[in-house]
Amino acid sequence: MFWRKYIHSFMVNDEVFQLSKANTINIDSLPPWLKDHYLFIREWINDKDYIKVKTSGSTGNPKTIKIHKNAFVFSALNTGKYLKLNPKDKALLCLPGSYIAGKMMIVRTFVLGLNLFWQRPSSTPELNRKIDFAAMTPMQLQGILTTNKSTINNIDKLIIGGAPVNSYILDNISILKTKIYETYGMTETVSHIAIKSINGNKKSEYFSVLPDIKIGIDKRKCLTITSDKLHVNKLASNDLVEIISNNKFKWLGRFDNVINSGGIKLVPEQIEAKLKKSIKNDFYIFGIQDPLLTNVPALVIEGKPEKFNLDFTKVLDKFEIPKKIYFLKKFIRTDSGKIKRKETLKFIT
Repeated sequence: MFWRKYIHSFMVNDEVFQLSKANTINIDSLPPWLKDHYLFIREWINDKDYIKVKTSGSTGNPKTIKIHKNAFVFSALNTGKYLKLNPKDKALLCLPGSYIAGKMMIVRTFVLGLNLFWQRPSSTPELNRKIDFAAMTPMQLQGILTTNKSTINNIDKLIIGGAPVNSYILDNISILKTKIYETYGMTETVSHIAIKSINGNKKSEYFSVLPDIKIGIDKRKCLTITSDKLHVNKLASNDLVEIISNNKFKWLGRFDNVINSGGIKLVPEQIEAKLKKSIKNDFYIFGIQDPLLTNVPALVIEGKPEKFNLDFTKVLDKFEIPKKIYFLKKFIRTDSGKIKRKETLKFIT
């Protein structure tokens, strides 16, 4: 079978590693992050043609699903072709091997013949050598930008995924030499199915869909994804999008965040985009009950309560203006840095 071509060896930390050795290593003596990597390698080289992975909940409640190993290979080849990655290119793995993003970095190494350097996942990855290709979460990129910004230039090509990219990141990467891309995807599609450049001359507001993947929208105007090679057929997401062409789309927001205000449907992420330049701290828009309009927008800001003098009428439409403003010391976040909106709201008093 196709995936069996990639079960023999790979380069890690400048050395050739025979994959079969993963079965002989006493992984219980390893730190947890490294144990996860070897557990995945063991699963990759076993006789089963699928990998069990946990979904993030992008298309519904989190669950464990089986993904064919050929889909992993197809995804790796697609990324390699789009980013023009070559054998022996140095790749950095600073993501947990327990999640699809970390697993895919390992598979890309198998399939593309990369030289993988792995390190313990942290909010501020170490960039002490030249790297051709890396993947990070927005939280990791922001951590480096705030502590040691210049080291980002040690990476030639960087993909970012797992959560939306905020305005702080966009403002601070514009002059970097590193080619930085935001990705769109989910566990069910074996990492990303679309990419957009977010700095440099090719910066775009639209995602470009990778080859052999078809997109559409359902009745909710949410993105659907079809690909025989990924074993998905009209997989429905909860992401509201605007289809630009057969292979381009613009992400608008999450369907499950929509506020129905007197029959007018408001997308919080679109309101947030208008406010990004006016609010320095992390924040988001959500709906609260209203006796007249059923639901109206409200604003919650991360940080200590402070005087807030923004004239919303200058940046928002009438129905988009928040009716209440809340402050919370700390938002609840996922491991990738994505704000858990519903969980965070439980702490609002």
